[in-house]
Amino acid sequence: MAALHSHTLTHPRGTGSRTRALDTAEGVLIGIRRIPAADAFDELVSAARRHGVSVFTLAEALVALASGNEAPQPAAARAARTEWGALLRP
Repeated sequence: MAALHSHTLTHPRGTGSRTRALDTAEGVLIGIRRIPAADAFDELVSAARRHGVSVFTLAEALVALASGNEAPQPAAARAARTEWGALLRP
């Protein structure tokens, strides 16, 4: 319950494309890992910190990877492939 509360307080909300990418990336992780939204958000934040990239940029890279496209930021694309590439292979 605390994790969900933390998620609610720290997850940026808005209507911009970056927030949509973050929401979509959470959905990708929920689908492939079968985890709650709060855990998906925490995983994105942790991975972004580990790889030294913005959580928004990493979210965009994960969405691109899941849809078979290349992310515009090479460092984020590498991070997404490292973190989730094996889970997204057909």
